[in-house]
Amino acid sequence: SSDFCSRDFVLITETPQAVVVSETMGRKPVVGGNWKCNPASKGALDELIANINACDTSACDVYVCPSPLHVDYCCGKMTNGAMVTPQNCNFKGCGAFTGEMAVEQMKDLGITNVLIGHSERRGEFGIFPMDTNDTLATKLKYILDAGMSCVFCIGEPLAIREKGLEEVLKE
Repeated sequence: SSDFCSRDFVLITETPQAVVVSETMGRKPVVGGNWKCNPASKGALDELIANINACDTSACDVYVCPSPLHVDYCCGKMTNGAMVTPQNCNFKGCGAFTGEMAVEQMKDLGITNVLIGHSERRGEFGIFPMDTNDTLATKLKYILDAGMSCVFCIGEPLAIREKGLEEVLKE
């Protein structure tokens, strides 16, 4: 629907090295870095944060996606407009959901966006699927209804990605 299209979310494709830039509807280019399950120690975060802060982000929107254990530490430390963006959320909110994160918790930390749909969560790399197109649609609605923005990874398998964007969007 046109209402859905006017909502604030960014479609990102994945490459082996990084999340890639997407430019749509006259937006500034988007650059995102998913730290996945890195670094191994909290002590290494300050150097990563300093590297991000040394970048000129005036011509693009920058999303930094630390591991869940490091999100709180990184919040408030980006001085150049880079946005701390958790790597996932649930679609139920707070409650008895072990290991999950809720957008209400993110908003309390001042976070305005969340990444969902990453290929590892869709079952790539031999990990069982934790997200499907149906669960991701539910999560997306939950995120947008909460007034947050969403970085929505396409998360396509390599064989489909190699066929081009049209095939990716069919997936």
